Amino acid sequence: MTRRHPTVHPSDQPPPEVPHRPGWIPREEPDDGASAGNGTAAGRARPGPARPGWALPAALAAMAVVYPAAFWLRVVPFWSAMVAFSAFAWWAAWHPYFRVRLRPSRRLVAMGVLSGAALYLVSVAGALVLRGTPLWAQVERVVDLARTTAPTLVVALVIVLGTSPSEEVLWRGAVFARLTRRYGPGWRPVLGSAVLYALFVGLSGTVVLPLAALVCGTVWARQRQVTGSIVPGLVSHALWSLLMVLSIPA
Repeated sequence: MTRRHPTVHPSDQPPPEVPHRPGWIPREEPDDGASAGNGTAAGRARPGPARPGWALPAALAAMAVVYPAAFWLRVVPFWSAMVAFSAFAWWAAWHPYFRVRLRPSRRLVAMGVLSGAALYLVSVAGALVLRGTPLWAQVERVVDLARTTAPTLVVALVIVLGTSPSEEVLWRGAVFARLTRRYGPGWRPVLGSAVLYALFVGLSGTVVLPLAALVCGTVWARQRQVTGSIVPGLVSHALWSLLMVLSIPA
């Protein structure tokens, strides 16, 4: 009987532009012999079962339901909805290859900190431009919703441990990888993932959030592409979200 090979996850190979960058830690495949699971490096790196094919579409569908329900319709508690979505997105998009490839280095973390701070400054400048315009009411509504529906410590923990990493795993992990497999290197997977991200965030019922998602998503996807790692985007996303919620005057 011919042995079936496990399903190959779309992200099992690095983006074509960066096959050997430090941020991409290749997974060691176990041999067909007894090395798998016997304590060797290959055995420890053996992937678990792949997610079913409907997992990623289900995560996107969940975002399409949860975001308007929490932001716009307000039919579910905001941060409770974000926690539920984050948990499901982790399940749907997380893959065992992250366990050996998600290794933050000083360079990757520094890149994330710098880009997060830069995006925050850009966002502050954009907020100053929007003051006095009809869009400022939307900024205030989003910030007040994030600030007043849970204690500050809870908000910070959910951002750092929930929403930011889960969105990075989903969009700059699974979605970006699939677009890269389909369209190859270049700007198409970067812009494609950023536009899709902005469209889904736009289901929140605001204009300002998808604009921010388009800019930030482009930066985070490009970082994913040039490093082969989601670490910079994960750090940047968490830092930017924290600063936006805690420091944008509204």
